[in-house]
Amino acid sequence: MELLPKKSDILFCARYAFKPNQLQYCGPDKNKELFDYIKSAAADGGLGEIIKKFETLYPYLKLIADSNKISDPFSKKVAEAYWIGNELLENVRPTRLYWHLMDSLGLGKKLPAKEARLVRAKIPRGANAHHSFHVFNIWQRTGHVENPHTLHTMDECRIGWGQVQAVNTKKIRVLYEPLIYNNHHMELGKFAIKDIAVDIDTGQLNPGDWISFHWSSYCGGLSPVQLKNLIYWTSLNLKLANQL
Repeated sequence: MELLPKKSDILFCARYAFKPNQLQYCGPDKNKELFDYIKSAAADGGLGEIIKKFETLYPYLKLIADSNKISDPFSKKVAEAYWIGNELLENVRPTRLYWHLMDSLGLGKKLPAKEARLVRAKIPRGANAHHSFHVFNIWQRTGHVENPHTLHTMDECRIGWGQVQAVNTKKIRVLYEPLIYNNHHMELGKFAIKDIAVDIDTGQLNPGDWISFHWSSYCGGLSPVQLKNLIYWTSLNLKLANQL
């Protein structure tokens, strides 16, 4: 019998998956159910079945879990590795990542030949199973909307971080570093104000706190370690993206 994930573990993953699903970019047509699970802070096997239908997310969770001999792909540590980044990513072998990208996700067929070659070339240079690697280095969006990424969609699709300036029931105003294009390279620009939508419960937030967001929608608070990891893996994958 398959073990059900811990409630808190799978809800952590669901909070990051919620907004792109609401925008119909990826995952099944189950956003109301997804929202109800998150709002009630209750989970069962049904939430697991919804997450399994995310055609890019779930294979990454499986890859990270299998590479670390973790039986539950919904483990918070696994989901954190994918969305934010942690030490589990270091155990995903380059050859395993290659077959994941080319076969499990079918990028060998979905991408134009030149782009597929560029992705393959980055495997030995430090390619990894973090969400930002997929966003920055696979320019063809691979969910329901298979269009090329733009600078704007990459900035929205990556997991962003920001320091809270003000909070109300509808939005959180943060300082964040936007993705910019400078001298033929993508990089993070100077701090700017951004409004983050409050689609799900934020709990207690105060000015000075750091939060994560996805498609300009609040995901969760960030501990100092999580913030450091998210900056590290995002910066690493930006460098890879600039290697053409």
